[in-house]
Amino acid sequence: MKLYHGTTETIGLQAKAEGLRPRKMTGKSNWKHIVESNPSLIYLTTAYAPYYALQAVNEGENIAIVEIETDLLDESKFRPDEDFIEQVTRKDEKNSAGIIGKTMNERTKYIRNHIDEFSNSWKLSVEHLGNCGYKGIITGKAITRVSVVDISKCLSMCSEVLEAVITLANFSVCGAQYRMMTRWFMGEPVTVEDWFRTQSVNPLGYLNEKEKASTVKKISKFLANQSGIVII
Repeated sequence: MKLYHGTTETIGLQAKAEGLRPRKMTGKSNWKHIVESNPSLIYLTTAYAPYYALQAVNEGENIAIVEIETDLLDESKFRPDEDFIEQVTRKDEKNSAGIIGKTMNERTKYIRNHIDEFSNSWKLSVEHLGNCGYKGIITGKAITRVSVVDISKCLSMCSEVLEAVITLANFSVCGAQYRMMTRWFMGEPVTVEDWFRTQSVNPLGYLNEKEKASTVKKISKFLANQSGIVII
């Protein structure tokens, strides 16, 4: 299975030779939201790497997406995303999972700090949220490709991926769309049919023939322009 890690151009270019290391080894965090990520994990995704990469860069920097072959990693080191465990157990009134905390943030922090206890759920985390973690170093041998993306040349698609909402419900509806956009950022061809097939609402059904033709032409041109992407 292929999973992806969104990061900065600098880290992405280093990854092929030096691999990826978790925050406890680098001292650098790409996720500055309310609950900080687990320092022992490298977070991987099938769908949201471009979104996470855009969260990691400063103004003027380019993003990178690192592609990883899971068959070349130690399966025992995979962990679920703490957000997956928090969301999937939120309505567990008996708290059979034994999670301590009353608020979402308290629960997420507890799960993050006890993530090894939930290690058997990592495949479910990928299946239902698109995300998981890897505990330890990902060597360069497991990295199959790196895509370096010039944001200034890919503004339209960058705007699309920034709409992401990382929830179980959103992934069930929009997961295919974000996986498709990840393919585009990896330099793979994406057709107009692919684009509209993965939309949660297909706008073509609400347009007249002239408007449909204009929209298809516009989207085709937009998808064909991958000049800002360099694959290493």
